[in-house]
Amino acid sequence: MAIANSLAFLLYLCCSVILIRDFVQRDQRRSITLPVGIMTILALTFHSADIFFTMRLAGGWDLSLFTTLEVAAWLMAFIAFLAGAKIPQAHPGMIIYPLVALSLILKTTLPAEQTTNLPNPALEWHILLSLAAYSLFTLAAVQAIVLAIQEQQLRQRHLAGLMRKLPPLQTMETALFQLIGGGFILLTIGLLTGVLFIEDIFAQHLVHKTALSIVAWCVFATLLWGRWQYGWRAKTAIKWTLIGFSFLVLAYLGSKLVLEFLLSH
Repeated sequence: MAIANSLAFLLYLCCSVILIRDFVQRDQRRSITLPVGIMTILALTFHSADIFFTMRLAGGWDLSLFTTLEVAAWLMAFIAFLAGAKIPQAHPGMIIYPLVALSLILKTTLPAEQTTNLPNPALEWHILLSLAAYSLFTLAAVQAIVLAIQEQQLRQRHLAGLMRKLPPLQTMETALFQLIGGGFILLTIGLLTGVLFIEDIFAQHLVHKTALSIVAWCVFATLLWGRWQYGWRAKTAIKWTLIGFSFLVLAYLGSKLVLEFLLSH
């Protein structure tokens, strides 16, 4: 398990270094995408092996903070890998892969004191859908920050060197709404499955998490409605995306930190 974790960590870092160098030096047309693709697949493979052995050791789904973060990080890396194949000139792995590598380090160095398992196996679908939604919204938040910098420099008519290498603003904006749309669908299904399979959210200390997730759902629903009805563009989309993502962070990370590290002592 430790070997798989370490290999995945090193491969993610190597991929991010190569992608950053490729982006800075404009070497996208050279035969560099193939080795990065192979290295990413290997990283995802070792990453999934680490998750598998962790779950096996726990005797089922391990719901501790850093283990679930590791699963979400794998989903983020996989989505970044697919997105990078579509837009290689601005591969999201430059930003996402170091974050994924960080999650692997946190899981190894800061293990949870206690692990909890699923009371109902059907909750696996709820967890997977929710983590997939969180992963897409994390990517959307990163996209929104990059878009905010790009949009600000365009308004000031001072586009810096690295920003010039990004796709056009409209392409970045379209990609942002694709991520938000996908995350919104998964979050909707995740909330519905939670209602169906979670018997008592009050007994399981989930009421605040559910409430904040519903608030985030309303924020993203408003953003998508505004895009469809009024054609909301980059500046508004950035603001609403970061607000919605903040509620999701409070819903999941906030509740996990309180339950596992504050109330457990």
